[in-house]
Amino acid sequence: MEFHLEHPLSHSSLHNNFNDDTDYETLPHSLFLVEFQHMPSSHYFHSLKSSAFLLSNRNQAISSITQYSRKFDDPSLTYLAVNYLDRFLSSEDMPSKPWILKLISLSCVSLSAKMRKPDMSVSDLPVEGEFFDAQMIERMENVILGALKWRMRSVTPFSFLAFFISLFELKEEDPLLLKHSLKSQTSDLTFSLQHDISFLEFKPSVIAGAALLFASFELCPLQFPCFSNRINQCTYVNKDELMECYKAIQERDIIVGENEGSTETAVNVLDQQFSSCESDKSITITASSSPKRRKTSTRRY
Repeated sequence: MEFHLEHPLSHSSLHNNFNDDTDYETLPHSLFLVEFQHMPSSHYFHSLKSSAFLLSNRNQAISSITQYSRKFDDPSLTYLAVNYLDRFLSSEDMPSKPWILKLISLSCVSLSAKMRKPDMSVSDLPVEGEFFDAQMIERMENVILGALKWRMRSVTPFSFLAFFISLFELKEEDPLLLKHSLKSQTSDLTFSLQHDISFLEFKPSVIAGAALLFASFELCPLQFPCFSNRINQCTYVNKDELMECYKAIQERDIIVGENEGSTETAVNVLDQQFSSCESDKSITITASSSPKRRKTSTRRY
C-alpha cells in the first residue's frame, strides 16, 4: 500500500472521515502520542547550530536527496527522505567522507521511494555516474532501518493538517474551497520549512499548527483570531511552543517593503476583539514584534 504523509498510521479506516467523533478522539491522540518517535534526537538541532561542518554536511546531503529524487517528481517522497536523513544523522556520528554521505542520501531516497511507490526497486534509482551498486545501497538501507527502529511511516506536520482544519468553523459561501486553499498553502509552507534547521526542534504537530495559522492569516485575516482560539483549545498543543514556532515562521518570512498600504499584521489582528469570537474562552497567540507580512496574490476570504 502506498504511504501518504497525511495518513501515517496503518489503520487507514481511521482516516476516512473527520466528521466521525471516533476520529477526533482516537486518531489525534495516537498521533500526538507517537510523534516524538519520528523526530531527530534532541541534541541534533544544537549540534547543527554550533558546527558549520555538520550544517554544511546536512546541506550537502539534502542537495543530494533533491538531486536523486528529482526523477520521481514527488515532493512528498523528497520530504520523507529528508525526514529519514535527519533522524538517522541524529543517531549516528556525522560521516566525514563525502561518498558515505552520498550513499546515505541515496539510500534515504530509496527507502522513501519504496514507501511511496511499493513496486519501486533499487534499479530504478538515478545512479548514473555513481559507483554505488545495489548491494551497497541495500546494506546502507538496513543500517538506516536499524537506526530508525523500522519506524518508516513517519508522523510529519502533514499528518495533523486535516485534524486542525476540522477544528475551524468556516463562514464562507464555499467552505470546501477555503479548506482546500488552507491545506494547499500550509503544505507549500511546510515543504519549505524542512530545510531550515530552526524548525528541527519543534514537534510535527506544532509546525502544522503554526504553519496553518500563518496561512490562515494570508487567506482570511478576519477569522484568524477564531482559528487561533480553536487550535489553542486543543489539549494536545503546547501554547508556548506554538507561539515560538509561529514567531519563527514570521521572522523567516519578513519582506522589506510596504504591506499593501496597511500596517496591520497577524499580531495586530490578534490584539483586537471580534464579536464572532467573544464566546471563545481560550488563549490567543500574541507577540511583542510586528513583522511585515509577505505580499500574496492568494484569494482572500
